[in-house]
Amino acid sequence: MKIVKTLKYKIINHSKIFHSTLDIYNRALTFIMDVIDKEFDHLDSISTKTIVPAVEKLIHVTKSNPQPKYPEFNLLFYKFPSYFRRSAIAAAFGKIKSYRSNLKNWEEEKKMALSEGRKFKKKPPRLQLEHNEFPVFYRGNMFKKTSHTTAKIKVFHQNDWIWKEIQFKPQDEYKRGVWNWKENNPKLVQVGKKFFLHVSYESQVKLNHTNIQNQRICAVDLGINQSAVCSVMDAKGTVLA
Repeated sequence: MKIVKTLKYKIINHSKIFHSTLDIYNRALTFIMDVIDKEFDHLDSISTKTIVPAVEKLIHVTKSNPQPKYPEFNLLFYKFPSYFRRSAIAAAFGKIKSYRSNLKNWEEEKKMALSEGRKFKKKPPRLQLEHNEFPVFYRGNMFKKTSHTTAKIKVFHQNDWIWKEIQFKPQDEYKRGVWNWKENNPKLVQVGKKFFLHVSYESQVKLNHTNIQNQRICAVDLGINQSAVCSVMDAKGTVLA
């Protein structure tokens, strides 16, 4: 079984240089969402794995693709990192799929109500193109760790994509339990006026081979406005605690 733990590293030597990076990433996300929505009938059946090259063919100018349908992308987002572009495409596709699914459900609900002679006043879902997403910085291409508390990160600064040195607070006391875990790509996250690197760690844990009739589970129901509720149950569904 895979378990994941996320640690937050506060960046302590920069507070303003990331705004342009977040702004241009989210503007690119908006552009790509608009393209996917317009081309959705042609992209709906495409799998998540193949959506990136399919959309890149629509927006990204290359030697083998000199005339994409939406060439404005390269003009508006000059030198936009390829990893950010692919990340934005995947995020945009997920948002459009969710919107289209909600719209379809609304249309079916409206059709059902009208067929039964009922009034239908529910408003249709609206496509929100503007978002405040936080990008992932892929190791090697966008992020290079230089020590336990320093790294180089590629950001948009003074009209160009450049490498910047960053420093962050150590998390040794919390990280002891994940020293041997797989460290994933960091995500840049803004909280108020402060910026953090959110890094997730993965580890594989072997479960015991107890017969299912003798197993017990702990189910956790996270509350929004109240504490979580935990229940220990056996295989028959009897709540033990």
